[in-house]
Amino acid sequence: MSQRIWVVRHGNREDFQNPGWAKSAPRPFDPALSADGETQAKEVGLSLQGEHIDSVIASPFLRTIQTASHIADALDLAVSLEPGIGEILPNVQSTPDLLTVDERRQRFPRIDEGYIAVDGFPYPETSEEGHKRAALAARTLTDRFPDKNLVMVTHGAPVVGIVRGLTGHKDRITVPLCCIFTLQRNGSGWDVKQLSETSHLSNQESSKRFAHSG
Repeated sequence: MSQRIWVVRHGNREDFQNPGWAKSAPRPFDPALSADGETQAKEVGLSLQGEHIDSVIASPFLRTIQTASHIADALDLAVSLEPGIGEILPNVQSTPDLLTVDERRQRFPRIDEGYIAVDGFPYPETSEEGHKRAALAARTLTDRFPDKNLVMVTHGAPVVGIVRGLTGHKDRITVPLCCIFTLQRNGSGWDVKQLSETSHLSNQESSKRFAHSG
């Protein structure tokens, strides 16, 4: 079977549950998963068991690292952190504060610190630039590892950029929390095998309440 990738949005986040969280947070752009977000991430991992997956690659934000770590636990894989599929933040001028390398090592033992990223943090950028950046990073990753099936754990807007950039999909894309998009390589291009799947989630209402569309 030709190469496949599973593009996953992170689970529910702390500031979605507590809108005032960022006012006193030390890293206001880097919320953790909420309790139900942790459950969603675990359910994604369980749903992907049995698929032939070789690697889990995640945006370096806390919520995506947490989501990817739950998936990696279920699949017994390492997690590689890729800024190229990081969050699109058109209103920031520099990279926001994130976990330090030491903090990551202490909290997430599955992170592969030897992984070499294909791109650095891009800020500042426009939304359009962010979509193109995420798509280019995904294409570069699939070309770098053409014999591997990859899970990419990212954010709502980069999911849109990756799916549209790789497949040429023209219709509006809706991205619920912890949904799964499945893409399959078709020669030099990509086909959508599954759009915005949420059937693996025990609480689909929560997932769809905070859906991103683009």
